[in-house]
Amino acid sequence: MIPDWKIKREISRLGQQLKAIPEALYEPILRKRHDEALSRGFPTYDGDVAMAEKIAVLLVFQPSGLAASTLETLRYLVANGFAPFVVANHSLSPADQERLHPVVWRAMERPNFGYDFGGYRDAIKMLEHWDIDPEHLLIMNDSIWFPTVASDDLLEFALSIKTGVGGTILRERGETRFLESYFYSVPKATLASDAWKAFWRSLKLTSNKYKVIRRGERGFSEAMAQAGLKLQPAFPYSSFRSALAEQSDAFLEKTLRYAANNYGETELQSKTLLNNQTAPNWREEVVQHIQNTIPREQPYSAYPFAMVRLFDYPIIKKSNDRVAQFWRAAYLRAIDANDLPAPPDVVLDELRRKVAKDAQ
Repeated sequence: MIPDWKIKREISRLGQQLKAIPEALYEPILRKRHDEALSRGFPTYDGDVAMAEKIAVLLVFQPSGLAASTLETLRYLVANGFAPFVVANHSLSPADQERLHPVVWRAMERPNFGYDFGGYRDAIKMLEHWDIDPEHLLIMNDSIWFPTVASDDLLEFALSIKTGVGGTILRERGETRFLESYFYSVPKATLASDAWKAFWRSLKLTSNKYKVIRRGERGFSEAMAQAGLKLQPAFPYSSFRSALAEQSDAFLEKTLRYAANNYGETELQSKTLLNNQTAPNWREEVVQHIQNTIPREQPYSAYPFAMVRLFDYPIIKKSNDRVAQFWRAAYLRAIDANDLPAPPDVVLDELRRKVAKDAQ
């Protein structure tokens, strides 16, 4: 029997596809109006942070007010030598403008047209308009808490990228490969490439989420790869597989205990293994079980204990899908049991409130 959640997901996808039919008729008009407004100039504010060779674009959509964790992310970026350029897909209140002032180089307001990729594109266009040519461009959005661990490894990886595009996770969907779109690391060589410029200039903005993913997240990776630009993940699946196989039985037990399986059969298998730790081939069965889940379950969400302990994985997603809900709950259980280090206080407070809301 097909689970109800899977049926609902497919209905939602079908609805998005059907919705795209009338949108295709008026989207060109919306894009023209938006680009005319962009050429006239969206509201822009300068902050206290000096312009730098490393620029971090942070796309936010928090019309009810900026979260404390967002300001924490900006402070972290500034401390690591980045000049943050905040792109808000809404108007910023006077209070939020004041809060941003000491932690940004520049902030810009725009309509929420095109979602994150619309904001990314407009930020890139404005940097070109201002004749700013950074040595390195970091592109992020506020769909994640970052950083959640006291490590600069991800930013060090990001700055180590000299060609192609860096990211956190390279997703695998059949033959499709794409970097998750909440974190891109782009070096100067890629910024100067024809493929980079052509993608952003030809990107057709849309507010249909189905098409945003296809044109944006997947379309971007596809365009870069087709141009011969390498997609480089900070946390490749192969590293997880090889590192896990070398861990102790106690480590494997905690990996299972704090698993956030999205599939009922996987969860049942995990619980069965936890209840049979004296079995003669237990270790081999656990490693094989986890390896078998990777094609369907993302290591970072399904096995947060292992990802943090092995790689200092510094991200938690804020999305409302069931995968992220299970992940957050498992992560918080490990923190409360002192099996994982707590994130910064502002992140922990928001995480607790989010998990409580998920449970309602």
